[in-house]
Amino acid sequence: MYSAQKRYEALSITSRIEGASPHELVVILYEELLRSLDVARSALVVGKADAFRSGRERSISILIALEASLDLDQGGDVAALLGGIYGSMRRELSSFGAGNSPEKLEALRSGIAELLDAWTRIGARQAA
Repeated sequence: MYSAQKRYEALSITSRIEGASPHELVVILYEELLRSLDVARSALVVGKADAFRSGRERSISILIALEASLDLDQGGDVAALLGGIYGSMRRELSSFGAGNSPEKLEALRSGIAELLDAWTRIGARQAA
């Protein structure tokens, strides 16, 4: 059952990506980042080191993708600010070990949730 659910989720994400605008792609990355942080946090709480590392590494990979997607020429100060935020979060996750407190992951997740909310509101304004 778990394997079938994973395949369905992968298919669902692939379908969303194929038809997504650049703005929607960032939304998808933020959503996936939230999911991977949730995996890392849950694994940390129950003491599953391999699952924790997997969630943490996926989170770092997504942050790298978000950072690489920034257009510093067109995005100006906002893009530079986001680049700094992504880099800071990436460094914090890289140094985060299994002995750390789940609250630190919750704080990172909260920051990403705020970015997702702001990005979603920008998209809604552009669509109107």
